[in-house]
Amino acid sequence: MSEPVAARPGLGTFRRLEFFTDGVFAIVMTIMVLEVDVPRGPAGELWAQIGERVPELATYALAFVTLGALWFGNRTQGEQLERADHPLTWLVLTLLLTVALVPFSAAMLGHEPTARPAVVFFGAHLTVVYVVHALVWTYASGRAHLLRPGLPDGYRRRSRRYSWLPAGGYAAATLLGLAAPVVGLVGFLLVPAWLVSGLFYRGLGRLHDHEARASRAVAGQEAR
Repeated sequence: MSEPVAARPGLGTFRRLEFFTDGVFAIVMTIMVLEVDVPRGPAGELWAQIGERVPELATYALAFVTLGALWFGNRTQGEQLERADHPLTWLVLTLLLTVALVPFSAAMLGHEPTARPAVVFFGAHLTVVYVVHALVWTYASGRAHLLRPGLPDGYRRRSRRYSWLPAGGYAAATLLGLAAPVVGLVGFLLVPAWLVSGLFYRGLGRLHDHEARASRAVAGQEAR
């Protein structure tokens, strides 16, 4: 009798990795607020001090939404996965390594929101985060034994290309920020807005449904 797939060394359920990933995202998204300096008074100066912290609060909100969009993408990938092997596990851990650095790059941007080095570093960091995120799906979608049964081959192939779009968006925003920091900041707002709005995932959903119908049609023709 052949050995069960899940019992092979280095290959296990994806759920354990998913729980760990959710925990890291929760911690990182929570501790970011600690980077915002609390006004210390006196009472007559509190409003002025709060105003001085608007860039930090705005950057906190931007980073939180950006990580929320990334977590949603990670969840979307996870819904298609049943197992994780050794390379996939370390790709996910590399993703979490980059995610854990977001409070640092966000704090630097919050303190110097229009400084070219801070804008470029923040954008380059998010580009790397989404490059690794795309690598996770590129690797996993090419290995059928890691995926849930029935995922259409056409969806797997085309969704790999889709997964690189956010990284391309952040790369473009970073290059714009290198030339004009304020324009780069606008780009950092637009990329997650496209993801949060659902436009990206509606496109993926239509692709999935189309490929699923095409697969059923082919299966029906072969059965005749």
